[in-house]
Amino acid sequence: MNWPWRRKPKPQPSIPTGAIRRRLTYTGRVQAVGFRFTVEYCAREAGVTGWVRNMEDGSVLCEAQGTSEQVREFRRLVQEEMENPRTFIDGRLASEEALDPKPEDRFSILNL
Repeated sequence: MNWPWRRKPKPQPSIPTGAIRRRLTYTGRVQAVGFRFTVEYCAREAGVTGWVRNMEDGSVLCEAQGTSEQVREFRRLVQEEMENPRTFIDGRLASEEALDPKPEDRFSILNL
């Protein structure tokens, strides 16, 4: 018997064609100033997936995935927010590393 309230399986996320993934490390005054939430907002605006989290050394680590244009727009938006005098954020991009894309469907803030 097929019950009407039976849960349907969630579709599995896939890797979009042409996707790239970058691991970005930001240093400076990037913790306790709303930086992760700013990064999440920028990711949603640019249409990238991935995650962001604080690191024990005071830096913030982030992985962003999308088309090269989306990732470039994401980096531009984050840089623009770091340069905005209305925020307490005072950081810089310390490193960038290319990674293989992963199947995912959203951008998340992770805990330590």
